[in-house]
Order: sequence, then structure tokens, then C-alpha cells
Amino acid sequence: MKSFRLANLATGIAIVAFMLPACRLAAQNADSPAVSKLLEAVKSHAALADEDAHTLASYTRSDIGWQTHGKQLTLIKEHVNDLISDSNQLNAMRDEGSPWQQEAIDRIGTLLPEMASNLTSTIDHLNDNKNRTSLKPYRDLAKANETVIHKAHEIIADFVDYSQAKAKSETLEKQLQLPAASESGS
Repeated sequence: MKSFRLANLATGIAIVAFMLPACRLAAQNADSPAVSKLLEAVKSHAALADEDAHTLASYTRSDIGWQTHGKQLTLIKEHVNDLISDSNQLNAMRDEGSPWQQEAIDRIGTLLPEMASNLTSTIDHLNDNKNRTSLKPYRDLAKANETVIHKAHEIIADFVDYSQAKAKSETLEKQLQLPAASESGS
């Protein structure tokens, strides 16, 4: 009798252990349309900041006056501020998001401080050295902004592209009446 109970207990533990991953998958949030929409806005602001940072870097290879550099830095700052605002909204919505959306929110949040810090350094340097925009320290700062903002834009774009590909895949699964990937055991 004792061995029968032990066998039943072992079988029960095996069944529970087998079902736990499926339970975790079921408990995970589905993609949040609101988070996906806001990620699209983040991508748009990142693209604008990327363009503006590229333009600023190109100014360092010409004799454009410091005022034009200042205007370009202001544009970048506006877009970075928009990104920070969007990131704050995403953080407030984080718990609604699916695991990959939560990862995107976390990654975006880690990119912005460096972006803001580099931008602030560049603005401060320009304010202190208005007639030295062709010198190496300013050119290096402008190039660093371009690099950091471009990398951030690429990462954000990758998350949005993943979102779109995932949505398309799910739509096709429904159209073809295929079982979802989590239902088919993969």
C-alpha cells in the first residue's frame, strides 16, 4: 500500500512538473495593443533624433556657425525629451505588457540615460566653446551622440519590427486555423 502511494505521489509530482511551464505560459500577459502603439511612437521619436544627430555630426565637417549647431542640438533635445516622456508612459504600462514588451520597456529605459548624458555634455560644451565647433572635442561629442542615438534607434526599431512580425504571424495562424505555437508544444 505504501509503495502504491509513493508511486501515485511520484506520478503526481511528475504531472505537476510537466504542467508548470504551460501554466506559466498561460499566466503571461498577451501583447498589449496600447504598449505596441506607444512603442511605435518611441520608434518615430528615435528616428527623428537619429536623423538630427546625423545632421549635427555632418555640421562638424563644415564651417556652419555655432547657432546652427545650437538649433540642431535643440531639435535633438526635443526628440530625446519625447523619448523620455514616452518611456515614462511605457514604464507606467509595463505590467500590462507581454514578456517581450516588458523587455523592450526595460531596454529602452536603459538606453535613455546615456543618450541624455551625451546630449547634455555636447550642449554644455557648445555653450562654453561657441566658436570651436570644428575642433576635435566637439566633433567627438557630436559623433558620440550620433552613435548612441543611432544604436538606440536600431534597438527600438528591432522591437517594433518584432511586434509587427509577431502580429502578422498570429493573424496568419488564425486565418489558416493553425494551433498557436504554445499550444502545439513548441
